[in-house]
Amino acid sequence: MKKIQFTILLLVFVFAANAQFNVHELGKKDVYFGIALGVNMADFKVYHTARVPQNDSVRSVVPKLGPGFNLGIICNYQFHKYFDLRFIPTLSFSDKNIQYEDLDHNIVKKSISSIYLDFPLLIRFKSEPIKDFRVYVIAGARYDFDLASNVKARKADDIIKLNKHDIAAEYGFGFMIYFPYFILSPEIKMSHGLINVHSPTPGLINSRTIERMYSRTFTFTLNLEG
Repeated sequence: MKKIQFTILLLVFVFAANAQFNVHELGKKDVYFGIALGVNMADFKVYHTARVPQNDSVRSVVPKLGPGFNLGIICNYQFHKYFDLRFIPTLSFSDKNIQYEDLDHNIVKKSISSIYLDFPLLIRFKSEPIKDFRVYVIAGARYDFDLASNVKARKADDIIKLNKHDIAAEYGFGFMIYFPYFILSPEIKMSHGLINVHSPTPGLINSRTIERMYSRTFTFTLNLEG
């Protein structure tokens, strides 16, 4: 964790040290770059299997939000006065939780930790500048590759297995705040998985009670662009 924090601070310092332009000229640049630092809360949308005798010992399956954080590199192409095309390769850490309740009302919580390489491609629509401030909305699609899908912990007999690949729809809004040497953009996004990420494990009752699972993520990001 200390190494990750040091890397983030180093990236911010390098970014600030190399920002040598007046941001009011930014609208005239076709391509520019930045870094994205974020925190996330993630869970699954779960669809249960039909109740059958071999699953009767499980009363309910409830997804619970878990925390995480993101670090990404922003590549922005401004192809219109009000529109940008944004590609933001991101390293994302997240913990998703599932809560099981048996017939005796005992609660068992299972945590699924993931490390993703995210590749979102987004369109951003910006308002007219209001002094040193702009509002924008953003939407697009994202491909995720789960680097932790084959780790030893995920292979444990009592942990639900997930597929390596996921595709999600992503949308949100943010604010562009202009400073003399960079733009700070607080941004809120939601994403909803479009494909089933549950990898069935027939011998695991925790898996048999789930028919489909789709990822869901809420992200707050600070974008530093220059």
